[in-house]
Amino acid sequence: MHDTSQLLTMKYAFNLEWNELPEELREAKIREYILAGDKRDCEYCDGVGEIATAMERGDIKDSKPCFHCNGTGKVDPDPDDLHQQEEAEEEIRIHFPIYF
Repeated sequence: MHDTSQLLTMKYAFNLEWNELPEELREAKIREYILAGDKRDCEYCDGVGEIATAMERGDIKDSKPCFHCNGTGKVDPDPDDLHQQEEAEEEIRIHFPIYF
């Protein structure tokens, strides 16, 4: 029979910190996190799928499908987008090392 009290009180010999990881590894993990994410609302049409072509007294009179999302209102995550990189790094940092 094993003595589990030793296992429960075992301490780690290292302290893993996000900022101490090599930059290349952090960038790879951020990219991986973004690519594994769900589709995002299109920034060009605010997720509506249409872009106004004519306005009348503040109301949309005529619109066309958004060229960026092809009218779906959703786009694939973009690992090269700085805003998405910052969001992903913050999420990883908050939950580190769980997402690692």
